Amino acid sequence: MRTPLLAANLCLTAILCLALAACRKDAPQDTSADAAVAAAGEVAATPPASAGTAADTALQGDVIASTNEPFWHAQASGPVLTLRGIESERQLAISTNDVAGDTRTLRASDANGLVELKIVARECQDTMAGASFPYTAVLVIDGGTPVNGCARPASMPPPGEPR
Repeated sequence: MRTPLLAANLCLTAILCLALAACRKDAPQDTSADAAVAAAGEVAATPPASAGTAADTALQGDVIASTNEPFWHAQASGPVLTLRGIESERQLAISTNDVAGDTRTLRASDANGLVELKIVARECQDTMAGASFPYTAVLVIDGGTPVNGCARPASMPPPGEPR
């Protein structure tokens, strides 16, 4: 018999599998987040968003990023980065929140380690559902391999599948 928490995790996993995505399936060989951002930019079909657009929201305000395979959901809200996986959730204190050009870099830590989230003002398409997101994301968890994904301002509803 499944507990309510396990059932909720399975439900979240199913939602993430269907609706949220990574921009690329293959991870770059260079394991730095900067290399992953550069690699993600190589496949982007659109140029960086211009200043004064909705892109400024993700570069300044609360943001949600998600990846596929592995499935992660990261939400930066105020001073906290919440990281959710298939069977885990962490609340990390954001220690760095820097914006340089079209890239925002967030670093957050807890007793288990350091998470880095880069948001780039470059369109991203979900590889599983085909939904379009306004930003590209790269997530590095505890020094592991960068995982490419997509992001949106927290105030924006999740995008639907293309018609």
